Amino acid sequence: MAKDTKQMNKALPELSATSTRVQQTQVSRLIQSSAAGNAIVFVMAIIWVALLWGELPTPVLVVWLLAMGVLFVFRAGIHYFDLYKTPRAGIPVDLVRRWYLLAVMFTGAGWGVTSILMFPGNQLEQIVLAFILVGVSASGIMYAHVAWVYYAYVGFVLLPLMLRLFSIGGEVYYALSAMTAFFLGVMMLAVHKMYQSSMAALELSYKNEELIKDLEVLNSSLTEEIEYVKQVETELVEARDHAEKMSQAKGQFLANMSHEIRTPMNGVLGTLQLLETSELTQAQRDYVSTAHKSAEALLSILNDILDLSKIEAGKLGIENINFDLRELIIDIVDLQRHRAEQKKINLLTDIDPQLSSTVVGDPVRIRQLLVNLLSNAVKFTENGEVCLRLKVLEQTGSESVLRIEVDDTGVGIDEITQKKLFTAFTQADGSTTRKYGGTGLGLAIVKQLVHLMRGRLGVDSVPRKGSTFWFEIPVAVASGDIEKPAQQQKPLPALPAGARILLAEDNPVNQLVARKMLEKFGMQVVVVDNGNQALKQLEKESFDIVLMDCQMPELDGLAATRILRDYENQMSRSRTTVIAMTANVMEGDRERCLSAGMDDYLGKPVKLDELEAVICRWLQS
Repeated sequence: MAKDTKQMNKALPELSATSTRVQQTQVSRLIQSSAAGNAIVFVMAIIWVALLWGELPTPVLVVWLLAMGVLFVFRAGIHYFDLYKTPRAGIPVDLVRRWYLLAVMFTGAGWGVTSILMFPGNQLEQIVLAFILVGVSASGIMYAHVAWVYYAYVGFVLLPLMLRLFSIGGEVYYALSAMTAFFLGVMMLAVHKMYQSSMAALELSYKNEELIKDLEVLNSSLTEEIEYVKQVETELVEARDHAEKMSQAKGQFLANMSHEIRTPMNGVLGTLQLLETSELTQAQRDYVSTAHKSAEALLSILNDILDLSKIEAGKLGIENINFDLRELIIDIVDLQRHRAEQKKINLLTDIDPQLSSTVVGDPVRIRQLLVNLLSNAVKFTENGEVCLRLKVLEQTGSESVLRIEVDDTGVGIDEITQKKLFTAFTQADGSTTRKYGGTGLGLAIVKQLVHLMRGRLGVDSVPRKGSTFWFEIPVAVASGDIEKPAQQQKPLPALPAGARILLAEDNPVNQLVARKMLEKFGMQVVVVDNGNQALKQLEKESFDIVLMDCQMPELDGLAATRILRDYENQMSRSRTTVIAMTANVMEGDRERCLSAGMDDYLGKPVKLDELEAVICRWLQS
C-alpha cells in the first residue's frame, strides 16, 4: 500500500509537467501560425479606415488605426525576433507569450470598437463592415490552438456587431444579428472540438516519449523488458487507432468548416451579385464591387487552405485523361493578358514544336500549377516581360518529360528566401506581403502538386533582375480522343417564363438570396425548410425543377431525394429534376449527390450565371 502511494505521488508531478508542456506547445503554435493573419488583419484595418475617410471624424480614425498599428508592430516584432522562442535582453519567454496573447485579445477588442464608435450609417458600408468582421473572425481560426484566446478574440469582434445589428431593429437586421450569433456559436463549437483533439494528441505524443525513455531504463531486466514491450505494443496500437480516428476527424472537420463558412459566404456573395444588377449610383457600385472582390479573395484563400489540407491528408488524387496541353497554355495566358496589359508588361509564350498534340495527365491540376506561377510572375513584375516556356526534355516511346518555365523581369528573390519559398504562408519578406498581398499558400500547393505528379521543381532568381520558376513532369503521349473538361459556352436561350421551382433550403438568408435570383429569371418559386416539407409539397403539386440543399434538419437532401426516387418508381410517375445546391464541396460530395438520385450539382457560393445555365439546360431538356 505504501509502495503504491509512493508511485502515485511520483506520477502527479510528471502529469503536471506534461500538461504544462502541452499548454506551452499550444501557445507556441498559436504565435507561430498567426504571422500571416496579423498582417491580413492590419491590411483590413487600413482598408476600413480608407473607406470611412471623410465620413467619420479624422481623429477617431487616426487614433483607431494607430492603435491597431501598434498592436500589429508589437506582434510582428515578436515574430521577427523570435522572442517567443529565445529570451532576449533578459525578457523571459513566458512573459513575451503572455504579452502576445493579450495583444491578440486587444486586436479583437479593437475590431469590436468599430461596431460601437465607428459604425457607418450607410447600409452598403454596414454590409462591408459586417463582411470584414466575419473575415477577421474567420482568419482568427489560427488562434484555435488556445481555445480561450480564440473565444475572447471572436467574442470581442462579433458580439458588439451582433448587439449593434439587433439594436437597429427590423427583419433584415434581426436576421443578420441571428446569423452572426449562429456563426459565432458554430465557430466556437468547432474550435472547442478541435482544441480538445489537439490537446489529447499532444498529451499522447509526450507520454509516448516518456515511455521510450522508460524502455531504455528497463532493458537491464529481460523479464521486465518483455512485459514492458507488450505494454508498449498495446499502447502503440491504441495510438495508431487514435491517429486514424484523428485523421478521420480532421477530414470531417475540414468538411464541416468548409460547409459552415461557405453557407454565410453564399449569402454575402449572392446579395452582392443581386446588388450589382440593381440600380446603383457610381459610388454605391464601387462599394459593392470592393465588397465583391474582397469576398472572392476570402473564398480563394479558403479554397487554397482546403487544397493544402487535402494534399497533406493524402486525399487529393491526380487524374489521367487525354487533353491538349498547348490549348490549355494558350487559354491560361489569355486569362492573364488583360492584367499584364494594364501593367504594360509583355506576356509571351514559347512552346516546343515537338510537344504532342494530345497528352495524358490532369488538366485541372496542371492549370492550377500554371495559373499560380503565371499570376505570381505578373503580380511581382512592374516592367519588362513575362514568358511561359515549354520544352520537351525527353521523348521515349509513349512518354515525354516536359519542362515548363515561367520567366519574369520582376523583383527577384535572394538565395536565403529561395530555400523557404515553397513553405506554406511564406513570401519573400514582410514588405512584399504588405505591397503585393497574398497568403503564401500558392507555391506550397504548387510544390505538393508537382510531387504528386512524380515531378520536381525549383527557382532561379537574382534580386532586382527577375526569376525563373520551373517544374519538370512526366506525361504520357495520348492515342485517343481529347477529353475536354468544358466546351465553349454558347449563348443561353431565353428561360421559359413561369417555370415552377421548389427550393429546399433551411438557411433564411440563403432562402432569400436564392429566391430573389430565381425570381429575377422569371421563375415561380416555392420555398421549404427541409426534406420532409419538400416531399409533402411534391405530393401536392408538380414542379419543373427542385433545388435541394444537402444538410437540412429533420430530413437531409440526400435522404429526401432517395425517398422521392423510390416513390416515383412505385407510383410510375415521371422523374422530377433534382439539382443539389449545397455548401458540401469536398472531394466525393458531387458523386454522393448523383448516387443519391440527384440530376446535377451546384456548389455554394452560387453564381448567377452558373445558376441560370444549369436551370436553362434542364428546362430545355
